Amino acid sequence: MEAADSVFNLGYVQQAQQHYAEALDRAFLVDDSQGIHDAGFNLATSDLRLKDYKASLETLRRVSDALTVRGWTEAQQTDLHLVRASVFYGQGQWQDAAAEARLARNSLDERTRFRAYALGGLVAAAMSDRAGLEEAITYLTSSRDEEDQTDLKELLIWRLIMDQNWQSAADSAESLAKARREETDYEAMRRALRLEVRALRGMGREKAAENVLMRLRDSNREQAKQ
Repeated sequence: MEAADSVFNLGYVQQAQQHYAEALDRAFLVDDSQGIHDAGFNLATSDLRLKDYKASLETLRRVSDALTVRGWTEAQQTDLHLVRASVFYGQGQWQDAAAEARLARNSLDERTRFRAYALGGLVAAAMSDRAGLEEAITYLTSSRDEEDQTDLKELLIWRLIMDQNWQSAADSAESLAKARREETDYEAMRRALRLEVRALRGMGREKAAENVLMRLRDSNREQAKQ
């Protein structure tokens, strides 16, 4: 799957999606449970990036069923809950997203746990759940990993917005968008731009907010072509 990983990291998600689908078919052909998991996880993530939520959920269902009959435990499949939580988050199904993120927190893998708390924090922010947001912030603060620190910064911006600290929120969101761009995580970059728009509007800076919104629309339009 190296070719698929390469094009996925470059942002060419549709091409990667095809490679991952082929890899999943091969894994089923040779009855390779680890291959089923890995290719299925990547395919579902590609579907998610393309906002094909129905396809992502179907891939997750198929892969989870296949792994279960091959003896994989729930603890071994927690990263699939993380993708499912991301799908529900993308659809605005906050309660379902929160439930799946909580399941992913039980992962034996540290990276999955930190990502689950980060996503849970975003869900909490969307529901104006200050306690849930603070819980996620506290957990992420314990990590020195650069990716976790970037996720933490996003949650801290949400805290600033809840506190109506608009200028600090706008400045931090602008910085976060740059960091996400450098990571080539363009969906997260667009989330940061939306936070910047929200903060600028909170200050009454409608013209500045409209300029950022135009950049956001341009990015969305080009992503749809990938």
